[in-house]
Parts: sequence; structure tokens; C-alpha cells
Amino acid sequence: MHIFADGFSKISLSNNNLRITLTQRGPDNTLLEAGTLIIPASQAANFVNGLANGMKELDEKIKTQREETLGETQ
Repeated sequence: MHIFADGFSKISLSNNNLRITLTQRGPDNTLLEAGTLIIPASQAANFVNGLANGMKELDEKIKTQREETLGETQ
């Protein structure tokens, strides 16, 4: 299943689970609920750190690719 989200509206803790309400921008910039991401509280820090590290790695790859492309066009 794929869920498109470009933000979140609420984070709460319930029954030892972190619940993140995901949102998307709709017509006329309205806020639409897209779903809820539920992560066991005991794994939340690992999940967030893993996501942050993955984003850093992706950013580095994109920068390297841009530099290679610029070098080829010059």
C-alpha cells in the first residue's frame, strides 16, 4: 500500500504506540487526512533515526549525481 503525505497534523501516544496523523494538501490548500502511521513507542527513536540517516544518504547521492552531471556538461 502506498500513502502520499506531505505533512502531519497530530502526534500522540496511545497504548504504547506512537500515532502520527498524516495529511495531504487538497484543493484550495485544504488539509486532508491521508492515514495514520503507527509505530511501537519502543521503536520510535530507531525508526526516526533510521529515516533521518536514510534521508542524509539520499541527499549525498543526489549531490554527487548533480556534480557528475555538471562535470559532464562543461
